[in-house]
Amino acid sequence: MRHLGPLKAAALAAVLAATGIAVATGPAQAATGCSVRYTVTSQWQGGFGADVAVTNLGDPVHGWTLTWAYGAGQQITQAWNATVTQSGSQVTARNASYNGTIATGATVSFGFNGSWTGSNPAPTGFAVNGVTCGGGTTPTTPPTTPPTTTPPTTPPTGSGGCGRTPTLADGTHTISSGGKSRSFILRVPRGYNNSTPYRIIFAFHWRGGSATDVSSGGTSGAAWSYYGQQEQSNNTAILVAPQGLNAGWANSGGEDVTFVDDMIRRIESDLCVNPKLRFATGFSYGGGMSYALACARPAVFRAVAVFSGAQISGCSGGTQPVAYLGIHGISDTVLSIAQGRALRDKFVATNGCTPQNPREPAAGSRTHITTAYAGCRAGHPVVWAAFDGGHLPGHVDGTTAESGVTTWTKGEVWKFFSQFQGA
Repeated sequence: MRHLGPLKAAALAAVLAATGIAVATGPAQAATGCSVRYTVTSQWQGGFGADVAVTNLGDPVHGWTLTWAYGAGQQITQAWNATVTQSGSQVTARNASYNGTIATGATVSFGFNGSWTGSNPAPTGFAVNGVTCGGGTTPTTPPTTPPTTTPPTTPPTGSGGCGRTPTLADGTHTISSGGKSRSFILRVPRGYNNSTPYRIIFAFHWRGGSATDVSSGGTSGAAWSYYGQQEQSNNTAILVAPQGLNAGWANSGGEDVTFVDDMIRRIESDLCVNPKLRFATGFSYGGGMSYALACARPAVFRAVAVFSGAQISGCSGGTQPVAYLGIHGISDTVLSIAQGRALRDKFVATNGCTPQNPREPAAGSRTHITTAYAGCRAGHPVVWAAFDGGHLPGHVDGTTAESGVTTWTKGEVWKFFSQFQGA
């Protein structure tokens, strides 16, 4: 096993596209234009989630405001990556402090959750900074009559890639995110079926590590690939190993969270994914990034598993519950166990769990103790696994060494993730 560094979606209810136009108001004025993609990522009785991607077709924009109107009384209840307000049917979304600039041809995205009664038709027009984005919006599937039976406890499943012949395959893929070229390594389950909505697991590398390290499993090979989740999931999950900028996850201005948004959009438009079964895990810096996603994308990720992490990739939000598993060594001298406990305690509080001081193994015991918190909100457990060891993700009981082949941690992560089932 390679040494792990020092820091170390009714299914997609509608995909709507507004075809952009460029308008030049005079020789001394900037050309403006826009293209908007509005995607209902999940929908259930009375509620829905959506993503909006705005592409600039004109000169660079420094500060943007997107407006549209709902026609059936929909209300936005929560948003991220933009400040969204609503007055009656009129919705206004303004850039966040870190994504106000959109270069020519670049795209910025944000998301939100909302409520509806009766029906949830798509908006029919958008404008950016007062300029109408030309073209129309047409659902890829016809509207459906709201169910008269008891609403499901979770939204129905299936991303836009369901039923399509995929173009994505195993290997490295490159996308543009925030004006930068970003990459990830993808593993598609053997015998992939485009009518089966799969789980998707994002596995983030440590500081100084790489997507290749995560996907290959290092010296432990396939047994530790994607922190052992390739082995554990046994072809029931799509696996993603993203590559961090400068071999880390500083998440400056939320750019790494945006990268994740863009990966989800790319992958789920091509492959069949259950949008209610998205997971993130990572070690050290990668653990910090997984924590950042729990904070910033609670409606996107079902659960996270943090190996030896700390708040080093930020926490924009953290006020909505997310299922949380923390794994940390009691003698970690790189990111102390106190830092790991702080991450855990954030979601103990947010998930409404009963506070406690869980047992941890004694130094020299060469074992681990796993504690499931009581009193947590239904569907949002918190589990803490402390082990007698240092800064490593592949602890093995009875030894001070680590091994991706024999570690208990990979099974603990899969047990935590696999308890969640999508409707």
